[in-house]
Amino acid sequence: MALAKYFVRAATAASQILQGFDPKDFEDLLNDLVIGIAFDEQACATEGRASLDLLVRLVARLYPTICLLPSGEEAKKVAKNLASLARSINEDITIARRGSSALSHCLVVGSINPEISCPKFFLGSDGWIAKFSPEEPVGSAGSNNAFGAGAAACIAASNLFRHIFRDQIPGATVDKAVTFSLFDYAPGSRANPPLSETALDDLFLLGLGAIGNGAVWALSRVPHLQGHLQVVDGEQVDQGNLQRYVLALERDIGQSKVKLAWRYLKAQRNLTIDGHSARWQTLPIIRSMQHVAVALDTAADRIAVQGTLPRWTINSWTQRGDLGVSHHGFEGEMACLACLYIPNATVPDEDQVIAEALGLEDRKIDIVRPMRHNGAPVSEELMRDIASRLTVPVEPLLQFVDQPLRNLYQGAICGGVVFELTAGSKPVRVEVPMAFQSAMAGIMLAGEIIKHAAGNAPDWTTAKLNLLRNIPSDVVTERRKKDRLGRCICQDEDYLDVYRAKYQAPEVGGFGKT
Repeated sequence: MALAKYFVRAATAASQILQGFDPKDFEDLLNDLVIGIAFDEQACATEGRASLDLLVRLVARLYPTICLLPSGEEAKKVAKNLASLARSINEDITIARRGSSALSHCLVVGSINPEISCPKFFLGSDGWIAKFSPEEPVGSAGSNNAFGAGAAACIAASNLFRHIFRDQIPGATVDKAVTFSLFDYAPGSRANPPLSETALDDLFLLGLGAIGNGAVWALSRVPHLQGHLQVVDGEQVDQGNLQRYVLALERDIGQSKVKLAWRYLKAQRNLTIDGHSARWQTLPIIRSMQHVAVALDTAADRIAVQGTLPRWTINSWTQRGDLGVSHHGFEGEMACLACLYIPNATVPDEDQVIAEALGLEDRKIDIVRPMRHNGAPVSEELMRDIASRLTVPVEPLLQFVDQPLRNLYQGAICGGVVFELTAGSKPVRVEVPMAFQSAMAGIMLAGEIIKHAAGNAPDWTTAKLNLLRNIPSDVVTERRKKDRLGRCICQDEDYLDVYRAKYQAPEVGGFGKT
């Protein structure tokens, strides 16, 4: 039994959520758990198959021991594939045999109610609708729609986490019976139209990180997806990414994120896929982007995307407190993407955040700012200075010598190297969501892409929820108006003139009509 090699990244994420976090206690508790995943033939022949796939992709990244409990001959065959998947995510994971260890918790997919004496969490789905219950089986329908199935896996994983760490998450409780439609997010809604043939109109998906992984997982399961999709990300998968990239396996370390996405999307034989292993800002076709799905990390990037003047944009995010999706045009009274990210108070810029994290507050102007903007490599001399300021040994940081300062920040701070060296004693000011949060945001993004392509325009701008609170009562949809102080580019006549010239002919159908 062993925690994943990238466990420190998961610990960093948990430290942002759990009160009184202690790395050793966190590790010891996880090592004492045995997470069961029970399922039957009904699960294997329905949407439950998709739930099981994502459930294993989420659970195997954090918990070092799982126990698969198949019921039926077909379920036993599926269990072998799920065990192989779990080992490809964490090669040291323990797949416990039935009866060899007492289960601490059990996640149940299908129509069974196993006779085991531990907390049980039942999940299932019906098309767009995710279902969850802590008391009785909810079953899985037989549609070709995996959106509810994927969301159910995220909701179940969040309830498992909430229950295990209930004493360290203020106000967190296990959900009661959940019936949650990803079609409209309305409380109590059972909106569930069938999926029809869907064609993407030269859609750009910008960012293939944790949210982008969740989106690709869902898009790869949309039946008969057609059209043209362009996926863009200039980075490779690293070990720290595996904590919440649901598509990534240990053997994918060092592989292009674009190639990783293509491996899952290539089964969509009627979908033309173009991959761009480059930063989106460097693409020669950047000004021609009309339809954009955004899964990027920073507010600055999102504002810059809006500055390219796409016809419509769908955005997704995770942040402390919530995750969600948003729809944006440019003209009209509703908020454009940039409107959502204009700060309403003084906030530290990225130079300041990086400077503070690396102990270089007094060198922000002469070191951090120029190095961040020109990509200059970190010298060994500077690295030794940073290690001294952080009071950590320099040897583990030498791997970042000759890399850009941002790589050092992402690897050493966001990636958990300094967190591990200090045994979690130094607070880390980073946004590192849990895997189930990022996956849910990605599934929601993919859902909005499919609904938009089918002409189902929402009457809201943003839809958001908090997976550390009860679902669906904590789901909020809002109609966001443009920036009330008139500060945004969508209220600038020069930008508006350029936008109108770019789209002289109005688009027909769907969100974003001009």
